[in-house]
Amino acid sequence: MNAMKKSVFALCLLGAGAVYGQTMNSSTTTTTTTTYDSTNRANNGATMSTPMYNNNTSTTGTTTYDNGMNNTGSSDMNSRNSYNSTTTTTTTTDYSSDSKDRNGTRADGKQGRFGIYAGVNFSRFINEPIPDNAYRAGWQAGLYGRSGGTVFGQIGLEYRNSTSNLIRSGSGTTVSEVRGKIDQHFLAIPAYVGLRIGGVAGLRIQAGAELASLVAIGNNNFQLGKDDLNRTILNGLVGAGINLGPLTLDAVYNHGFANVFDNGADTKRRILAFNLGFRF
Repeated sequence: MNAMKKSVFALCLLGAGAVYGQTMNSSTTTTTTTTYDSTNRANNGATMSTPMYNNNTSTTGTTTYDNGMNNTGSSDMNSRNSYNSTTTTTTTTDYSSDSKDRNGTRADGKQGRFGIYAGVNFSRFINEPIPDNAYRAGWQAGLYGRSGGTVFGQIGLEYRNSTSNLIRSGSGTTVSEVRGKIDQHFLAIPAYVGLRIGGVAGLRIQAGAELASLVAIGNNNFQLGKDDLNRTILNGLVGAGINLGPLTLDAVYNHGFANVFDNGADTKRRILAFNLGFRF
């Protein structure tokens, strides 16, 4: 696996963890100012020697708390202790292109999700002497986390059984060739960057890469073991899917970049996978 392929995979992992949909941010600032007027004034505005507190007229946005009492120091004039509290509220809202409902939940089907899935795959080796070029069926199951937004990131964990046809030249003079299939079991970490198109049941398209590690190999006619195959393989991924309520349907094309066998033979894997999933 060369440095460029490692860099591609690292970028896909970074994109899956860092890409999130736009959100709506709202901030509120509240400023309260309280004033207390101790000037001695009469009702006609003249300054008085007897303490009296001005009762200011309330205006919009101003709340007056009045602790009134009669002042006997001047006839026909009342004094009141007046506290004027003015509250100013400023709300700043940053609206993004992705809408939410009043509870802050995305209303456009583009919220982040976790999900599980399972499905079938069809794989084959290329550059191998296989006359029929047939794909053999296998299966996979996995889970993932997907961020929100029109542009999203996704990363997951998948267990996969891949079955392929294989033909090898026979030994001796009695057997000209050996035919059969080879089963391989992988644990893979797929990472995507994708684009949502449409609303709740919209189309998803995505591309990325995966790092697949060989965990087991089944019995075969070729006496091949784990040491005869590359343990870790980098694959490119291209996929598309749709949402059907909580259900998901996805198709993925898996393009092997590394050789399958450890002997240097130019043999790479191609896989078509179809998944049915459930998102939370």
